[in-house]
Order: sequence, then C-alpha cells, then structure tokens
Amino acid sequence: HNRDAPKFVQQCAVCAREILSGYRYHCPTCADFDLCQDCYRNPNVQPHIHQLKPIPVVTSQKNEQTEEQRKERQRSIQLHMTLLLHAATCSSPKCHSQNCAKMKGLLKHGETCPTKAAGGCNVCKRIWTLLQIHARQCKDPKCPVPKCLAIRERFRQIAQQQRAMDDRRRQQMNIHYRQSSS
Repeated sequence: HNRDAPKFVQQCAVCAREILSGYRYHCPTCADFDLCQDCYRNPNVQPHIHQLKPIPVVTSQKNEQTEEQRKERQRSIQLHMTLLLHAATCSSPKCHSQNCAKMKGLLKHGETCPTKAAGGCNVCKRIWTLLQIHARQCKDPKCPVPKCLAIRERFRQIAQQQRAMDDRRRQQMNIHYRQSSS
C-alpha cells in the first residue's frame, strides 16, 4: 500500500480525462477547474477567464510528493468535500455553484451504475473515495451525504473487530508468557 499514491486524480474540465502525467493547469480562483496539457495547448479550446497555474502531476514512478503538491491535494480534497456536502443538501434547480450539478450527477451515477466500484467503474471508484473521505471526517448524526452513516457504521464495525482480534492476540501472548515463565 502506497500512502502517497494519488487517491483522487484531477479531471480535465474540457475533455473530462483524468490528468495522470505531465502538468495540470489549475485555476486558483474557480473551485475544481483544471485543464490537461493537451487542452491547455489546443488553440481550438477557448482560454479560461482566469490565469491558470501549471502544477506538475506526480507519476507512479515518483513516490514522494513535494510539500506544495501535498497542500494542493489537501486543498482539492477539501474543496470536493465542501462541494459534496453542498450537492447533498442543495435542492435549487438554479444553484449558484458551477459544480453542484456535476456533483449531483456523479452521486446519481453512483446510485444507478450497474457496474459499481467493485466491478471496476472508475467514476464509482472516485465517488466511493470521496464518500469514504467524507465519512472519516464527518461527525453529524443526521448527515445528508449519501451512504455516510452506513460507511461510518462499517468503519466502526471494522475497528471493533480489530480491537477484538488485538485483545485475543494479547490474551494468547499473556498465556504463552505465563506458561514459559513457570
């Protein structure tokens, strides 16, 4: 397991491909706006209204992220967490958030996709990752984010099982030490 492997990959706002190598061109003004190198350099793509910042994409050959890349990744995840919570609670058909409809579409996809994350759907994997990150941070007993309560309950069950296994292991070690010292 590689802790530094990207768990959430940016997606190009124009072609919708995941940005896995080279540079991504990020807008520090707009929430969740990145372009891939191809779209950034393509003269047929309309230039973005704000200045874009080139950010090198960490490849699988390079395990260490720079501090700036870590901070950028954390910022991106936090923006997605804010957008996820907003989309889960927004009922406005004319929402002011540019990405609200996009996030609602992703959540709808997650509900209706026949393949699901376990079957290999990359969109579902991304949504599932976002939902898990949210659930790890969430403390709201009536959280409106889909599957949040179920994911938190599953995390609680896993932690409880792990504690029980650790207790059994300690008991066995104590028995073994007592027998060997007598």
